[in-house]
Amino acid sequence: MDASGWLERVPTGRVETLGADDLAGLLSVARSVREVDTRLAGVLRVLELEGVLLVQEQTTRGQLLVRRVGSLAAAEALIAGRLEIYERMWDGCGCKVDYLADPERS
Repeated sequence: MDASGWLERVPTGRVETLGADDLAGLLSVARSVREVDTRLAGVLRVLELEGVLLVQEQTTRGQLLVRRVGSLAAAEALIAGRLEIYERMWDGCGCKVDYLADPERS
């Protein structure tokens, strides 16, 4: 799938589930802006396709997800929020991440 196909597949406001092959295809057409190893839930990636930013992540159960974000600041805020909650998980807080929530509205 090309960049335009991915942008159609991942509209604003929706979280899209990926398979391993989907992720490989996405990574082959996107430019990586930032990658962060969470050490708990895989790698968080900020990707750019035709000027549009996507955040790709993995849940603590291994599910691969991608979402469109409105800005680099929004992507950075999502990453910071995830890292903060993963740090608390390491401390045994019993926290859960709502991966389907819109981080720009919470």
